[in-house]
Amino acid sequence: MDVFDRDPRRPPRVLAYRGGYLASERRRGEQAMRAGNLDLVVATSALELGVDIGALDVSILNGYPGTVAATWQRLGRAGRRQRPALGVLVATSDPLDQYLVRHPEFLFDASPERARIHPDQLLILLEQVRCAAFELPFRDGESFGAEDLGEMLGYLRDEGVLQRQGDRWYWVADSYPANAVSLRSIAEGNFVVIDTTAGGRTVIAEVDYTSVPGTLYQGAIYMIQSQPYQVEQLDWTGRKAFVTRTRADYYTDAIDYSRLKILARFEGRAQGRGVVAQGEVHLVRRYPGYKKIRYYSHDNVGYGRIDLPDQELHTTAVWWLVDPAALEVALRDRQQAIEGFLGAAYALHHVAALRAMAELRDLGRAVGDGEGTWFAVVGPDGRGQLRDPDNHALEPSAAARFEPALFLYDNYPGGVGLSAPLYEDAGRLVLHARDLVASCACPAGCPACVGPVLPSDETRALTPRQAALAVLELLEAR
Repeated sequence: MDVFDRDPRRPPRVLAYRGGYLASERRRGEQAMRAGNLDLVVATSALELGVDIGALDVSILNGYPGTVAATWQRLGRAGRRQRPALGVLVATSDPLDQYLVRHPEFLFDASPERARIHPDQLLILLEQVRCAAFELPFRDGESFGAEDLGEMLGYLRDEGVLQRQGDRWYWVADSYPANAVSLRSIAEGNFVVIDTTAGGRTVIAEVDYTSVPGTLYQGAIYMIQSQPYQVEQLDWTGRKAFVTRTRADYYTDAIDYSRLKILARFEGRAQGRGVVAQGEVHLVRRYPGYKKIRYYSHDNVGYGRIDLPDQELHTTAVWWLVDPAALEVALRDRQQAIEGFLGAAYALHHVAALRAMAELRDLGRAVGDGEGTWFAVVGPDGRGQLRDPDNHALEPSAAARFEPALFLYDNYPGGVGLSAPLYEDAGRLVLHARDLVASCACPAGCPACVGPVLPSDETRALTPRQAALAVLELLEAR
């Protein structure tokens, strides 16, 4: 925008487009695109489907979108109506991007994937029942999915949207239920962003519930069409964030920690020198603070505290456990074992997202003991460390039970069916993750293989990359 829109007296030639903008704002942007009044559109996946703009000439992807289907869909935004076009994929240091650069045949020779989702997931099914009841009344004894339909209909009656007459259930609410069904989230209750600059109270954006803790905390910088706003107050109960315009020369990045506790193990089996299992977990995500990062130079210019309740989530996960005796032989130093598990989790997370046809944000990763007594994170200094449930630093030697577990969890309430296929494919996942780390040309570890994990001590025998390889070799099916 510094290049295209330097003169404020002229209409803007650059537009930002994303799902969080108000519908009226998006429609104005689409009209400007169709009229040819813009030179550049910076968009999220919100422009991927359902919007036909025939005059776009170049499509530039900032990194691999996560699936072959999404890649071609986004590149296909340009060149419609028999016009020549250019598509460019700019690879980042992300492991998937680096893999595509080395193996372009993965993109050019593969057919688009088929989307996978668990249709009987309780929250997804409930929304489908709402929409179906709006179209036609249900009868007693009818089936719809694998869950108990009678119990669902009774719940919707208690919510005041259905009414039972004889053996039929009729829709009685004034609302159109499909309007409340999101294609990107299953959590209810979006937050609205209200601009209070100069005493005004104008709604300028909408943010889904799960994104709020990491974007609308007090002190956060929130961007709307390149205009920075500072969050002055977050009304968690009322689902509102109050912001004012600012001229800050920095942006903010939330710090979050996750710990998991295993609630139920659905199935498991031996793999390598340990076990792999899948089941239900309880996730607690905490946002203790945020960093202030200057534009362009990316210097860290300060920190701030986030005062929000812990975010809790029941979901499904797949996890790996290593036999403690085997881990003791391979990695005697607990600190190096922590670095190895963090690096292995990073590699497995990226490989699993590719195999599951999901974006990285659809899956979460965590390292802990499985009981919620400690969890491992990459600290602000880039080094692996242990934390207790209150987020206090914990010396590795102080952990009475040192049996690290590596989790990949479904990042949606109740899960949407990603964990089960990952469990079935667990052996291949570990093999591909090990190959990813082993084939990296870096000497000690980098964002293309094990992530931003720095060695805790430069004199240690193993680098984070070597420690991650040691963990993955323990997990690898033999």
